Amino acid sequence: MSQNPRYLLSLHEDSQANATLFVDGVPVYAVAEERLTRVKFQGGFPTLSMQACLDFAGISLDDVDVILPANRTHFLPRIARDLLPDEEHDYFGGKHKAWLYFQHVLSRGGVLTSLTEQLSRFGARRRFPQNGKGPKLANFVDHHTAHAYSAYLTSGFEDAVAVTADNFGDGFSSKVFDCHGGRCHYQYGSSARHSPGQFYGEIAQLLGFHNLNAGKVTGLAAHADPAIAYPITEKMFGLDAESRHFTSSDFWWRRRTAPPYSDLARHTPAEIAAAAQRRFEDVMTSYVRQAVRETGRRRVVLAGGCFANVVVNQKILELAEVDAVYVHPAMTDQGISMGAGLCYLAEHGAGVLNAPLATPFLGPGYSEEQLGQALEQSGLRYDRPKDLASTAARALAEKRVVARFDGRMEYGPRALGNRSVMYRTDDPSVNDWLNARLARSEFMPFAPVTLHDHAEVRYEGLAGGELAARYMTITFKVKDALRRESPGVVHLDGTARPQLLRDQDNPGYAAILRRFHELTGVPTVVNTSFNMHGEPIVCSPTDALRCFRLGKLDHLAFGPFWVTLEGQGARARPSTSDES
Repeated sequence: MSQNPRYLLSLHEDSQANATLFVDGVPVYAVAEERLTRVKFQGGFPTLSMQACLDFAGISLDDVDVILPANRTHFLPRIARDLLPDEEHDYFGGKHKAWLYFQHVLSRGGVLTSLTEQLSRFGARRRFPQNGKGPKLANFVDHHTAHAYSAYLTSGFEDAVAVTADNFGDGFSSKVFDCHGGRCHYQYGSSARHSPGQFYGEIAQLLGFHNLNAGKVTGLAAHADPAIAYPITEKMFGLDAESRHFTSSDFWWRRRTAPPYSDLARHTPAEIAAAAQRRFEDVMTSYVRQAVRETGRRRVVLAGGCFANVVVNQKILELAEVDAVYVHPAMTDQGISMGAGLCYLAEHGAGVLNAPLATPFLGPGYSEEQLGQALEQSGLRYDRPKDLASTAARALAEKRVVARFDGRMEYGPRALGNRSVMYRTDDPSVNDWLNARLARSEFMPFAPVTLHDHAEVRYEGLAGGELAARYMTITFKVKDALRRESPGVVHLDGTARPQLLRDQDNPGYAAILRRFHELTGVPTVVNTSFNMHGEPIVCSPTDALRCFRLGKLDHLAFGPFWVTLEGQGARARPSTSDES
């Protein structure tokens, strides 16, 4: 086995474009293009993400040893731009259906698949010429294989079954892998023509949501009885007799105005969401159960956009056949570049350590000097407390909204404390008024962040899901203690989606929570992402200060600085007081 490359740069070119830089086999930097362009779900080539990786390491592209394009066929849309759908797919549109069918054909293998891969490789070689200079262009990594490696090699599980599921990628909507010895071994998969992501995305679009914002369906689902419209959804999405492949109605004839969608439209949005969510849960848990039985692995690792559905992840953990569930922090296509890099290292390098990520904070970070300059230019009032954690905790105890911008940005779609907005959890109306400030609409309550050592008395069924809960990727039933002290984060179905925080995961964030616990007796606060409606999570100091103002938030813990919205017309000089 060869030595690991010093610098490996892995790229995902498609919807949710992203890049990951590995140094000596370790991921040190990962970012989605949307965070840098400020266009949510930004697709195409990850130009800014790639450059950000290089800038972080202080290198140029010529210093990179291996450049790795993920996805065997996803360079094709950039070559045939006018013939194929762009990143804003209309799941009911003709272009999308044609592209989906083409992906289905690719799943069969053969000459067309080979030609398509060659055409994709031609596109990659045009961008990265192999003329003896610059990085070696590695072979493409299959989309679902990248998902599988992203989950397995960041789980720390010695063996597991990896299940991937999304709309489609390289011909398939899902694949199952038997994982052991640091490798993912492909078992079987389901064609793109019958797709769980397509089913859920169609429901999202039917309800008026962007198909990549399908999480709103999950939240809305708890507001109605799923049994009312469930028989209709049974006709739309299911499994074959062996529970190894998904089934669905013929997508060529799917129309919003034709059955079964017109039948669904007679129901309320909540009834539609409830039925679709329950059907999704039933099908996905049966699919995973079969994968567990066939491989004999009782630990399950998950990746792919379908496993952004935190309730499905809970249902999988509750299966009698399952001992543990782990969901990759960037379970959507934001995790493809990391997964592709891990696959390359496992299969072509000197191996890679199978362990949880040392940190999920792999994105851009900014110096104290840069933060200070941004504040000076903003005209906002600020100071520099001696004990910022105590200052923030007191503000939260006094029912003030506190945003936090500190350190490097989170990897993946969840805010985990460095780009977060916090508030008390004892206000049941917080979901309404705080979302209104941020111009957002949600049906699921805000997620709580709870100190890890206080979690057992507040959540049920944590065993086997603790690692997933570090990244806010799974729901749990709540116990009376949480229901009593934190009604603002408990959903109608009696669940919550917590981030379980250990001191070593994020010391500054944990210090705020511990001080708050000392003041109030409650080890939990609201943690919602720091962004306005329709925008990615804030990335830069300028992004943060803009969102802070637009959202009319009360305070901002900005690195070592404490910012207040009051009196913003006259800038205050930094002080060394301990008072806000």
